[in-house]
Amino acid sequence: MEIFQIVVLVASGALLVFAGMGRLVKPEGSVCLDTYLADAANDLRSDPDLISEMRGAGVITAVFGAIILLGVVSPDFRLTSFVCATVFYLGYAFGRGFSWIKDGKPTKRTRLGFGFEAVLGTLSAICLINILG
Repeated sequence: MEIFQIVVLVASGALLVFAGMGRLVKPEGSVCLDTYLADAANDLRSDPDLISEMRGAGVITAVFGAIILLGVVSPDFRLTSFVCATVFYLGYAFGRGFSWIKDGKPTKRTRLGFGFEAVLGTLSAICLINILG
């Protein structure tokens, strides 16, 4: 089970660090802005509030990824890592699922994100239950 836990932590943490750093460094490349930036009237460079929101979300995403990755190198930190991974991924999946029901079907890329979040959140929850059990 330990190897499975490490694989889940590496996948979960690395994805968040990668996605978070991407939002921090290049916020206009964020998937959630695709539709917004498709309209030529919307220019990210002229909206410092939106850039700030994207970069802020990027940093917190990357920090959660780093916390999750700490569980790989420190078995004593694994419980905290799985709590963070479970809350982060299932929280996002729940929010996207709720939006899908309430607001309509999202784009294919957003649905793919939902799938990754649901799977990684579920795997993290399984590992968390195993640690607690």
